[in-house]
Amino acid sequence: KQPYGEHLEVPIFLQFRSWIGGDRDGNPNVTSAITRKTFSMHRRTVLSRYLRDLHELRRDLSISDLRLTVSDRLHESIQMDEGEVTLAGHENRLYIREPFRQKLSFMMQRIELVREGEHSVYDSDRFLADLKILADTLEQNGYADLVVHGRLGKILLQAQVFGFHMAALDIRQHSRIHTHAVDTLFKVSRVCGNYTAMTEEAKLELLSEELSNPRPLLPRGIQVDEDLQEVLNTFTVIRDVIQSSPRALGSYVVSMTHAVSHILEVLLLAKEVGLWHTEGEAVYFPVDVVPLFETIEDLDLAGVLLTKLFENPIYRQHLGHRDNMQEIMLGYSDSNKDGGYWMANWALHKAQKTIGNICKDFGVDLRLFHGRGGTVGRGGGRAGQAIIAMPRIIHNGRIRFTEQGEVISFRYALPAIAHRHLEQIVRAVLIAPLRAADEAGNAEIMERLSAASMKNYRELIDDPEFWSWYVSCTPIEQISRLPIASRPVSRGSVNTVDFDDLRAIPWGFAWTQTRYIVPGWYGAGDGLTALVQDHAPILKRMYKEWPFFQAVLDSAQLEMARARLDIASEYVALAADPEVGQRIHDQIVEDFNKGEAAILEITGSERLYGHVPVFRKSVELRNPYSDILNLLQIELIRRSRNKLEADEKRLARALLLSVNGVAAAMQSTG
Repeated sequence: KQPYGEHLEVPIFLQFRSWIGGDRDGNPNVTSAITRKTFSMHRRTVLSRYLRDLHELRRDLSISDLRLTVSDRLHESIQMDEGEVTLAGHENRLYIREPFRQKLSFMMQRIELVREGEHSVYDSDRFLADLKILADTLEQNGYADLVVHGRLGKILLQAQVFGFHMAALDIRQHSRIHTHAVDTLFKVSRVCGNYTAMTEEAKLELLSEELSNPRPLLPRGIQVDEDLQEVLNTFTVIRDVIQSSPRALGSYVVSMTHAVSHILEVLLLAKEVGLWHTEGEAVYFPVDVVPLFETIEDLDLAGVLLTKLFENPIYRQHLGHRDNMQEIMLGYSDSNKDGGYWMANWALHKAQKTIGNICKDFGVDLRLFHGRGGTVGRGGGRAGQAIIAMPRIIHNGRIRFTEQGEVISFRYALPAIAHRHLEQIVRAVLIAPLRAADEAGNAEIMERLSAASMKNYRELIDDPEFWSWYVSCTPIEQISRLPIASRPVSRGSVNTVDFDDLRAIPWGFAWTQTRYIVPGWYGAGDGLTALVQDHAPILKRMYKEWPFFQAVLDSAQLEMARARLDIASEYVALAADPEVGQRIHDQIVEDFNKGEAAILEITGSERLYGHVPVFRKSVELRNPYSDILNLLQIELIRRSRNKLEADEKRLARALLLSVNGVAAAMQSTG
């Protein structure tokens, strides 16, 4: 606008979604009733915001019809409003010569009716059309600046982004829940006695047969168990929301997708409430079903599963109805906990490349959904650098990623910071296809690095004495009591938690509290040392020329620079067995020291993350305060375990406050 004197209308390229109230994976508190309430809260929130903004806009647009030419479209729309909506008497009389205020009054009345449940009187498309009528009339009368730079322009943008739904709500559920529900469904309908015991091929044959059959499985009015009923109730909520506000629903994410049947099970459950049906060769199911690949094994097998999925005739029909667009989610937390930092990053990179090639071969448009956490160990770090580091094949201008609760305040609380963060992301998406480097010749090095680092990592966590060390030397017990997670700390009982059941977020949270920050770097020692000895020039070239390797190495050295092993060593005194405690601590320190030397050799720096002085200064400023909080926490844990305080509630509160304090000092949780 400023250099060329022209206004360029940029299409909407940024949209928001939410999992709050939709993610029921492992959280029994998120029921179908909660999800329905969440949709309602979203709608009421955004409509209330529109009412407030339209009220302010009505104050601004006081132009009389004696001073402008009222467009035919505006005149006709007001006439239509008068026949459909009743205004308070004083508003009709008050704004008789002010068409903009008159029109805005009708719009506000319609929104008020929608907010109170009268959905048929207005929708987001009509709302946007009305705003454009106002904008066009203003522009025709020489008031274009009021649209481009004024309140109306902002409301127009908001209407396009937020509609009447505010943020589309994703639904997420574990594949195990769907399998159990389908098993019960088949038993009640006497189609199959033991679905869970069937082979994958037999499951696919049965699911495809039932999806092609128009009749429902459950007889009308039959009573089923609570688990199946709750699953069906969730799909009923989805059906109702789609009918009233299609944009309000995001995707349906299937956690722990291990087989094609895990996707078809979702279609069958949707069919039971009328969400899925076929008409000849056509399929109607207005929901994107998203497989979530989380573990190292699932990432390695993602290509095989997707090939089988895209070859399935029933699913191909569904894809055709969804414009051949497939969204696929990648989990960064569980893969790290499963295979360690280096293996997880390499497995994710390879999986993206494989997924991109398979989608290209089948003519499927891909959108990757990155389940990144706030910390490096869960896929966090510099978002722009991470986007540029992705394989060339998947750079298509589409991307989704999560912003975890603990980082929202850091990235979005201040408008200037939020603008910069989003600007960096958009920039990265735009330039990534130009920056993606040829990976030929680098894969072998990465295979060796990831394999060696994973071996070292698994030796640490598979040590028979490691788990007792971890439980005794970290505040995981206190973290499990914090009411901050979106789901329980453990998939099993909190009192009997083990490594396999402990979720990835508290796993990383406890490491951060102790200042080890193992999920963000461990394995660098054994993984890099041998390679540096034999291939130092190659590694240095990879760091300079390959965005992926640079991003992974920089994120690792960032976490190592934040780690504080002198403070971490103080937690060893909490170990149930002092000798074991010291042995495992020494093992971690050894890998850190070897990894630090290797990284400095590759980067040519004198200090970890030395190329960003402001970061180093920030760490050095915070460390003295953080150190004291850690020492206080250690003493509080010791007193709690030895029953040295009469007031246990007071001690417990102090312990939880210490966890919050260290998290704030470290600017990260899990």
